[in-house]
Amino acid sequence: MQDIERFETEAKYPTVLILGQSFNNSWGGGITLSGLFKGWPKDKLAVTSTGHLLMNATTDICSIYYQLGTDEYKWIFPFNLIQKGYRSGLLVFKKNAGSGLRKKSGARYNLVTKYFYPFLQWTGLIHCASHIEISDKFKKWLSEYNPDILYLQTSSRETVVFASELISYLKIPAVIHMMDDWPSTISFRGLFKNYWRKKIDSEFRILLSRIDIFLSISDAMSEEYFKRYKKRFIPFHNPIDLSRFSKTNNILIKSNTNYRILYIGRIGMANKNSIISFAQSISHFTNSTYTLNIDIITPDADTKASDILRKMRNVSVLPPVSHSLVPSVLIEYDFLLLPLDFNQIGLRFAQYSIPTKASEYMASGTPVIVYAPDKTAISKFFTDNECGYCITNYNRDRLINAIDVLIKNKELRKKISEKAIYIARTRFNAEKVRLDFHNMIRSCYKI
Repeated sequence: MQDIERFETEAKYPTVLILGQSFNNSWGGGITLSGLFKGWPKDKLAVTSTGHLLMNATTDICSIYYQLGTDEYKWIFPFNLIQKGYRSGLLVFKKNAGSGLRKKSGARYNLVTKYFYPFLQWTGLIHCASHIEISDKFKKWLSEYNPDILYLQTSSRETVVFASELISYLKIPAVIHMMDDWPSTISFRGLFKNYWRKKIDSEFRILLSRIDIFLSISDAMSEEYFKRYKKRFIPFHNPIDLSRFSKTNNILIKSNTNYRILYIGRIGMANKNSIISFAQSISHFTNSTYTLNIDIITPDADTKASDILRKMRNVSVLPPVSHSLVPSVLIEYDFLLLPLDFNQIGLRFAQYSIPTKASEYMASGTPVIVYAPDKTAISKFFTDNECGYCITNYNRDRLINAIDVLIKNKELRKKISEKAIYIARTRFNAEKVRLDFHNMIRSCYKI
């Protein structure tokens, strides 16, 4: 009887092909993807992507991965002589695959990341040096898998163009999910930037004209994209399993002389400068009544930014921890940092995004410090909901003064912690969010 019920339940789910993002525990897009698709029948999920996006894939939610390799992913001469080739076809994973981020290193990696890609970006060749095509091998696999719905996370010109071609080939409903405002920064600098900005914008609008369901990462992004593209985007952020935080969200407003701040996550284009400036403020802080320390837990420990941070007083750069351990780590600290850059390119890229970690921060009950411009979605969200303490000025003295106010005001810390837990439980509860997401995806395909 149970087997019959399970079959009837699974029969209600369409087969989904996911393009441009793997399930993983290391990147925001992969974590969000995992949170939203959890519970979907595993044999009805498949991912197709280029090899570099599959490096840290996990298999607990989806185990079918088609790698777009040399049969599909083509580089023009002479760049094809430099780029590493990946085998096309289904990947075979070892047991417990994708438990952590694979570290890349070596002379070739340094050459490619420090010189090759910056050269392509500055010249604009990054937008035309490679393309993805539907090979005969890929067509054969698509016929065997027979997807009902295409779910997209795009972030480059080649994925935009390929997504349009794939929709035309498959002739199935398509869903697009925007994680950040990459269309505003994809051709922000370099030679021929105006040409590429207009061309990619046109191609992206063509893709949107072929989409059935539009998803964003925040209310602010949905509002902006309706103005910009005249499409109604529905916000779906990273949901959280509240059971993981059941032992952590007792609000413990600590009162001591050594206050510890934590940032956990990547150090990238949208937050690098803010993390460094925040850490510099901590390293220069002196007070006769209490001390401040900041730990930065990141997979980007081998970057130039991390080298700068390590040299600062009262600043520690630590290796990443398993995603399953994050809830217990968050409550070890007095404050949690959510930073976004104040410079133009960082603001453009992340203005309408809410970091994946935000919902987990709130659920932990540890007070959240938002260090970001007041016009960003993250500052507006925490301000409007009174669930965090926002510092919206890029100024060392004001930053330290703001932290001092927060430390001395226990009632304020308690208030924002209680409100954060409430928002996490009401807006990011995985059981509800996941059900809404599943129903929405299923709604565009009538079984």
